[in-house]
Amino acid sequence: MDTVIGLGSAGCKIADQFSKFPQYDVFKIDVGIKGENCFTLDYKTTPEEYEQTVPDMTRFFKDIEGDILFILGGGGKISGSALQILKQLSHCNINILYIKPYAKSLTKTGFLQDRLVFSVFQEYARSGLFSKLFIIDNVAIENLIGDVPILEYNNKLNEVIVNAIHYFNVFNNTESVIENKEPAKDVCRICTLGIYDLKNNNETLFYNLQNISYKCYYHAIPESILKSDGKLFKMIKEKAAEEHSSYEVHATKHADIFSYFIAQTNFIQNVDNAN
Repeated sequence: MDTVIGLGSAGCKIADQFSKFPQYDVFKIDVGIKGENCFTLDYKTTPEEYEQTVPDMTRFFKDIEGDILFILGGGGKISGSALQILKQLSHCNINILYIKPYAKSLTKTGFLQDRLVFSVFQEYARSGLFSKLFIIDNVAIENLIGDVPILEYNNKLNEVIVNAIHYFNVFNNTESVIENKEPAKDVCRICTLGIYDLKNNNETLFYNLQNISYKCYYHAIPESILKSDGKLFKMIKEKAAEEHSSYEVHATKHADIFSYFIAQTNFIQNVDNAN
């Protein structure tokens, strides 16, 4: 996912956070947005108007190819433009990062739009038009980080999401120290990420994914611990055996151990299965 494209306020704020990593080219699409790699859409009052008035973006996308991560929040009216924009990126390998908003905070229009887009995007993923659909529930992230000051709220939530996606990319593009891994079935394109506490055997999903059929744990362990801790490998193997899951172990120069995991399924998720 060398290219990151944010749509709307939520999508653009998350895309911005990818700019701190040199691996990504970041593009943003929103109403009234300005700056490098930005495309501004005219303000519309309904999702249907956004869908019907998406302009030709060929020049904006002219250098984009390969793997992309397209980020959006489902409750915004501007999400109505998403599929028409994605049609202009059909030559790319499309991954979607879909942010499920807090349902009770949405307007009636936002609530209905989220349900519609969420359902349609899952069907597109199942059909193979998207490589992966990552679903993230804002409430799950909020519960993970605890109490946060208002002015830091979005930054803290987005930081957790972006770090997880980034390390997932890093681990999948670097050689592991040891692994026991088989690929997920091609049909398992609906997924989420999570954080795993190896020492306490405790994990937190970023979305309450149902009917999980595949898991892979990515353990980042300081080189010094890899050389000295004789019990760690047994813990990793026991966890994998318990869940019939895959794992990778990566050496890092970080001070502490940290682990992420991906959970995948081919089952359509209920639109109400969140917050």
